[in-house]
Amino acid sequence: MPISRGWAQNPEYYGHSVLHWYLPHLYTLRTIMNVRKYLVLGSLALAGCQSPVNDMLNNNFVQIKAEPAPSQIIGFWTGNMGPYLASLSFDKSGNGYFCYSYGTADVIQKVKYAEDTIFIQDGTRLTLDAVSSDGLKVSSNYFGSTVSEFYSDNERKEASEYCSTHVRT
Repeated sequence: MPISRGWAQNPEYYGHSVLHWYLPHLYTLRTIMNVRKYLVLGSLALAGCQSPVNDMLNNNFVQIKAEPAPSQIIGFWTGNMGPYLASLSFDKSGNGYFCYSYGTADVIQKVKYAEDTIFIQDGTRLTLDAVSSDGLKVSSNYFGSTVSEFYSDNERKEASEYCSTHVRT
């Protein structure tokens, strides 16, 4: 009687060759390789996008000195940033507030204007792209650089209830 050496040394041990196991799993192995390929490509594509996490972890809001704000941006502004109803306010010193509301979330943060950038207390920032008599265009360089428009709203008619009552100008 021959000694059994297991299926690796003796493919007939279980009555099947190694190919009987491998062929049904070949599709699964190809799928795994394709998923890995797309994950690597997706990671490389996102490598060019900046995440706010880096700015938030290296928050230097306290060290930033506000510059006097241009007269065109002094006041109260309201706009949408995705699903958020957001408001910005600036005084002549370049200091101000960023307030936003969405659902049951209401947030107020301090901001500082310097070098055409709006620095937010949480470490994130917005770039001031354009200023007109009735509008501001700001962008963030996070996740593909979205542009948001804010409109002059000194009467606070368009602002969320929370922002219109809690933001000082």
